[in-house]
Amino acid sequence: MSGPPDRRDPPAAGPCRDDSSPGAPADPMRDGAGAPAKSREVAPGIHQVFLPLPSKPSIVNVWLIDGGGEWALVDTGTALETSREALLGVLASLGLSPRDLAVVIGTHHHPDHFGASEDLRALGAGEFLLHAAELERIEYALSAGSDDMVRHSRRHGIPIPDQPIDAPSPMDVWSRVFRPTRAIDRFLDDGDEIRVGRRRFEVVWTPGHTPGHCCLLERERGLLLVGDHLLPKITPHVGVYATGPRNPLGDFLASLEKVAGLDVSLVCPAHGGVYADHRHRAHQIVAHHEHRMREMLDTVRSGPCTALDVARRSFHWVFSDGGDRFQAGAAVMETIAHLELLAARGEIDRDESDPVLLWRAARR
Repeated sequence: MSGPPDRRDPPAAGPCRDDSSPGAPADPMRDGAGAPAKSREVAPGIHQVFLPLPSKPSIVNVWLIDGGGEWALVDTGTALETSREALLGVLASLGLSPRDLAVVIGTHHHPDHFGASEDLRALGAGEFLLHAAELERIEYALSAGSDDMVRHSRRHGIPIPDQPIDAPSPMDVWSRVFRPTRAIDRFLDDGDEIRVGRRRFEVVWTPGHTPGHCCLLERERGLLLVGDHLLPKITPHVGVYATGPRNPLGDFLASLEKVAGLDVSLVCPAHGGVYADHRHRAHQIVAHHEHRMREMLDTVRSGPCTALDVARRSFHWVFSDGGDRFQAGAAVMETIAHLELLAARGEIDRDESDPVLLWRAARR
């Protein structure tokens, strides 16, 4: 494991954190710029497809798998027209259409990974595969108002007025980028086998970033498609939201150790380039979060505090000069995840005697 984690790492402003642009606000409602169809074959029969995103990170990689007479797509990009046209352009360049996709696999439900799935189904793509926990998240996102998140935010110290007239619901944020199919043909589970022609992929369940996040391992070639789980230069946002789970960071760190134990020669991520040393990267990310937790523990030991209080110190750049409300909220949710893991380890306690939850150093 190399030196200490990069403390400049900014909190995520959306599903993923972007190291290249600390403090840059994400705007999921802004359409991405048009881009020509772009792809490359990174290994025999594995095509990396670059699709535009409307915010940082600016590109998501989706993956076309040629199984020898049968094709699969891993992730779909967003529902924005620029993304859809880019994907259709790549398919056409390979002599394909959506009808040639025997299976579409979602690593998880976020808009840049499953947002165009309903459009692809309408265009004739084959079976759609997703973890059941991700469908639960889709159903919630499509129907939820803002009340749950308002209550959750207030409980953790975010000062929201009694009559918040502009508190967004999930679909207020995601409406233009998120048209997920709810007709899942097969639910993924850990250890499942997915056949794509002559190729065999094993489902590796990696909860943390989302409860049902899954990677795909082709053991024969040592190939691992990791979605957002194990990215080469950025780390996925792991936060505690109104619907839980309570300890997603604990799940995420366990998932990193699980993946580090696999024999892998090539990692295919959703953001950034392919790379080889997955164990080094997994251990680097674990070290980053352990370092962040030490910082937060020091803050809590200085006196009782809310998650907002801790976030203001650990992610101070987000709150400087007024900050950005979306990023500030994400920073608090990520802070809660670190605090919950510290509590699970017995290092801090919750004080739930008041409506606003306080964190205190554990009584030894």
